[in-house]
Amino acid sequence: MNIDIRAFLNPQYSDMFPVEMAFQWDTEVVFLSGASRRTQRNQILAQPVRHWWFNWDALKLAGRNKFLEIFNRARGQYHTFLLLDRDDYLCSAEQIATNGTSATYQLVKTYYPGETESWIETKKDIVPGTIYPPVVTHSVDGAQTEVASSPGPNQYTLNDQTGILTWSAGNEPSAGILTVIYEFYFRVRFAFDMHTDTKFAPTPLWRAHGIHLIEDQEMSSSSSSSSSSSSSSSSSSSSSSSLSSSSS
Repeated sequence: MNIDIRAFLNPQYSDMFPVEMAFQWDTEVVFLSGASRRTQRNQILAQPVRHWWFNWDALKLAGRNKFLEIFNRARGQYHTFLLLDRDDYLCSAEQIATNGTSATYQLVKTYYPGETESWIETKKDIVPGTIYPPVVTHSVDGAQTEVASSPGPNQYTLNDQTGILTWSAGNEPSAGILTVIYEFYFRVRFAFDMHTDTKFAPTPLWRAHGIHLIEDQEMSSSSSSSSSSSSSSSSSSSSSSSLSSSSS
């Protein structure tokens, strides 16, 4: 269910307090046998799960009704919907290598590019028709050509529900680099099935606290682990583990 949560986050509906946000990783810690008390840490998630909390002390009736519409259409935790995170919604100048044969390429975003701890996230829910529409530049041997978003020679189509760029048969981009600029949503769900709000009689204002949203993503496995020791000398070992989540 594609619901744009921006409608009730608009400040005209309420006096909105700061949004609280958290990044959740998952680390399995295994205590190894022996007097050294060495531990092995296995990374379960390849990317963090994001959490958002919204609190309103003075929510106007229009905003309250819009929120209830989204909550009830989502059936609480059951359905997912789309969130535009005002602090993380733009992918600027992401580079995707082309091989000269493939006709489809997935939009991605790299976090902390160039760093050892960087990770790449697949972006499927793309914002259509925004002030930053998807811009694709194809570079071959340093020569750049902007690619139009329309079916035809040297042109692509974008599925804004999968984030896949597609070229028609016979018009696949030659080996080079695609540079893309686009906006994206996060797919989220409510973390609760029952919502309670409070009305300040006789005013038309409502209070709603603890609106907790959780990022709903397809998890990829990771095979990273590290070892540590309380002694001056330590040995390291590696293992792989994975965690998958079902989509609602």
